[in-house]
Amino acid sequence: MNIRILSSRFKAGVLAIALVCAGLAQAEAQSVQAQGDQARAQSLTGTQGAQNQTGQQGTQAQISQTGAQGRLLTLKECTEYAIENNISLSQSRLDEQDAETDLLAAKAGMLPSVSASTNQGVSGNWFNNSASHKNSYSGSYGVSANWTLYNGGSVRRNIEQKENTLQMKQLTVEKNTLTLKETIAQYYIQVLYDRENIKMREEAAKVSKAQWERGLEFMKAGSMSKADCAKLESQHTADLYQVTQAKSQYDSDLLKLKSTIRLQRELVDIVIPEVGEERVLEIIPDMESVFEKAKEIRPEVQLGKLSVANSELALASAKGAYGPKISLGANTGTNNMSGMNTSFGRQLKTNWSNSASISLSIPIYSQRQNRSAVEKARNNVEYTRLAAQQNEDDMYTKIETLYLNAVNYQQQYLSAKKSFESAKESYRLVNEQFELGMKNIVELEQEKSTYLNAELSLAQAKYMTLYSLQVLKFYTGQEIEI
Repeated sequence: MNIRILSSRFKAGVLAIALVCAGLAQAEAQSVQAQGDQARAQSLTGTQGAQNQTGQQGTQAQISQTGAQGRLLTLKECTEYAIENNISLSQSRLDEQDAETDLLAAKAGMLPSVSASTNQGVSGNWFNNSASHKNSYSGSYGVSANWTLYNGGSVRRNIEQKENTLQMKQLTVEKNTLTLKETIAQYYIQVLYDRENIKMREEAAKVSKAQWERGLEFMKAGSMSKADCAKLESQHTADLYQVTQAKSQYDSDLLKLKSTIRLQRELVDIVIPEVGEERVLEIIPDMESVFEKAKEIRPEVQLGKLSVANSELALASAKGAYGPKISLGANTGTNNMSGMNTSFGRQLKTNWSNSASISLSIPIYSQRQNRSAVEKARNNVEYTRLAAQQNEDDMYTKIETLYLNAVNYQQQYLSAKKSFESAKESYRLVNEQFELGMKNIVELEQEKSTYLNAELSLAQAKYMTLYSLQVLKFYTGQEIEI
């Protein structure tokens, strides 16, 4: 009896192996048709493991939503295009131009103001036609000038404030440019991860389809129940859903990138660079060194210093309101009138007059306006100092976060790599045992889920480490390179 059972199992095993071979052949044909120029006759374990070990090779141009090839952009091209066309950055440049205009106006305040005026009038009794009541005409012409000689130093300090403001606007443009570069790099790396996620999900769907088709053959041969075959079909459907979700996330993140660089209406995709393991495991810069370098070159720190300087100038101007004001004035003019026995030209010459004056204004009581202005200006100085310190603290927190993320994600990458290799081997063995009837569907799907999660964790750790490292170096003045 035992011999018959063994014989029966042996025959069933032979049949199963034959069907497995047929299923693998069919899976190979589908993989070749889907990829075009690459032969993929291996299962999910072999193919995905190789991709994670060697990285993405060359430039790929698939777009998940349409499947068409659009305009391919590198990170550098994305950044350059955004710097030229980003609306917020363009508005910052206009603010800089306004600051230049304000500086010119402030410098012109050192010069006297000059104005010309004229007045023409007519008088008479229009209801009396006698000669003594006829209409008469008159006109006056004059030029006046006024020059502030001393105003508590407010004119000079105003020029200094406008110069600081211009520098602040220039630094704001630089700051917004750096922020834009960092944002584009973040979206770019996210799209890279999305592309890899799609590949992994599609490979999982291909394998589950091949397993389902093999299950159909097993069911026809009587070696698999209809319920187990339905589970394989359900898993394939779930994998297809995950593919759809991954593509949807890719489209969403790509739209964010396109919106940032203002290419929403164009068909755009990104160049997939090769990200080797050496870039992920490179030495992490020292956190304190990065912060000290950032304090020297980052515009955030310089903006804080200039803001404090401007508030101190405003305080000095408020105190200057207590002092006297001296101004110089000059006028020259003439007039004419009809009915005179003198010609128009002679009247202008005869009536020509000139005057000059100097005025001194000493404030005695200003209804507490000057005192209130000084108190507010003093508070503003302290406020800007606190804001400048907060800017430094925020930058230190950002750098520390990037440093800790780089350390943690680098460790996660090493751990995820070991987990991935272990999960890959485990899944390969369970898959072989399943095909030989030694493991059931539940055990297979558990191993598959563990393997896929390990692969996703490895990809996520890789790109998060890369992002943290690049932005950390970005704060030392280096460009982000992916």
